[in-house]
Amino acid sequence: MGLLPPPMMLSNQHHNPTRETSKQFNAPDADIVFCSSDNILFRIHSRNLDVTTGGFPPTDFPHGANEYINLTEDSSTLELMFHFVYPRSQPHLEKITFEALARLAEAVEKYQVYAAMRLCNIYMEKTLPDHALDVLKYSLRHGYPDLVDQAAPFVTLTNISAEWNSVPPDLLYAWLRYYDSWNSTIRKASHTAPPGHKCPNWLEYQRKIFSALGELTGIKNDESISAVITVPHFASMCCKDDADRWQKAFIDKIQDVPPFTKFI
Repeated sequence: MGLLPPPMMLSNQHHNPTRETSKQFNAPDADIVFCSSDNILFRIHSRNLDVTTGGFPPTDFPHGANEYINLTEDSSTLELMFHFVYPRSQPHLEKITFEALARLAEAVEKYQVYAAMRLCNIYMEKTLPDHALDVLKYSLRHGYPDLVDQAAPFVTLTNISAEWNSVPPDLLYAWLRYYDSWNSTIRKASHTAPPGHKCPNWLEYQRKIFSALGELTGIKNDESISAVITVPHFASMCCKDDADRWQKAFIDKIQDVPPFTKFI
């Protein structure tokens, strides 16, 4: 599904005795030392990496007492990630910011930290719809088609326009075709309004619904349609019944739009 992450960047450096070391990962019998991008050292047991990850080949790492390996992630990300290579209580991911979660999710995919990959996937899903474009890019990069199809309907033209330069061309091309398919279907579905309604208030309700449908350029799902095709609580029963029929017909119609993965 394309959009592969960059390769792991490792380099050997001599240990600087004055460099700060992580308080949680500083075991005296650890045989590998990593250095974060903000110059914090992490002393880790290679045997744990060997059995819990697929992106840290211990046999390739130097085991010298005065050597460390540079990683591109910052210390807060590595602090979270290394919890998952030890049999200990895991961090509460629901309490961290989205930015911290996104960095962790990328790191555990990059180093194949198996215990954390699925968990990060679950928590990335929970951030929808607020971070739809970021979740879409993450799920495409790492091959999570179900999450791709969950995130895509929440991505709006505003989201794409704001991050135009950072959206990979293949994702942009797929999204534009997906977006066009949605809008074409919405235009067709708008004609599912029940005909022949004689109530004097229905024309005004219908006008407002059409206006709202014209602005529906993102978040196309049953809940958003229900919020748009509706009438006031004080409307007559005939108007409420027709709004319900229109809502159901509209939702049935938009089921024809293929999922985003069909456009990739």
